[in-house]
Amino acid sequence: MIEPGLQTFTIRKLLAPETLGEAFSQVAAMGIENLELAVDYLPMPFTLDTARAVRAAADKHGLHVRSCQIKYPTSSSDIPLTIAYMQELGAQILTNSVIDLKLLARGRPGLLRYCDMLDRLKEQLASAGITLAHHNHHFEFRRVGGQIALLFMAEHSRVDFALDTYWTQRTGGDIPALLDALRGRVPLLHLRDCRGKKDCEIGCGSIDFAEVLRAAEVAGAQYGMIEQKTKTPLESLTVSMQNL
Repeated sequence: MIEPGLQTFTIRKLLAPETLGEAFSQVAAMGIENLELAVDYLPMPFTLDTARAVRAAADKHGLHVRSCQIKYPTSSSDIPLTIAYMQELGAQILTNSVIDLKLLARGRPGLLRYCDMLDRLKEQLASAGITLAHHNHHFEFRRVGGQIALLFMAEHSRVDFALDTYWTQRTGGDIPALLDALRGRVPLLHLRDCRGKKDCEIGCGSIDFAEVLRAAEVAGAQYGMIEQKTKTPLESLTVSMQNL
């Protein structure tokens, strides 16, 4: 059974130190228990004090930070800090936020180098029991070496993946087929619907989430983190939770 959760990019503007507790209170009231923390979008520095503040607010409202989404330059620049930050939160999955576009533009050699970089980071995190999962945008559907970059990465690296339903659908990708191809390597998904070229509330776009969730369960995914870029985050989150 896929456990629902929230990708905090959705409520990033509500997560200042003075509003963090109230935001988490409203999220918990919707029946959400799991969080993926969008670290680079927090209006707080990447420090252990920030991790302690987030953990305290989460604990108070019965929330659990299961994963942290962090950009590679942030996570790799200070591995001991990254590990300590995640351990302070109790998070066991690090979602690599975005691919290096300069390396992707170099084609096969550049993407192979990026795969090596991710593998090295994976090894460093694994020593602390942390899983590394790469999060896709539309960039990973460019073709490299005769296949889409996402599957190229799966073939040439040992990292896991956080499949994003919106970006996959927007590029014409087959979400259930990709979940099958990545079986055993998708610990979580980012769940958001697609309407044209914009993301929207779950159930309000073109994605068949019943089919997606069945495929995700077979693939071994544990969490489905709701995400959306919206001007009405709490209202949109309520709709997505109800429809999910």
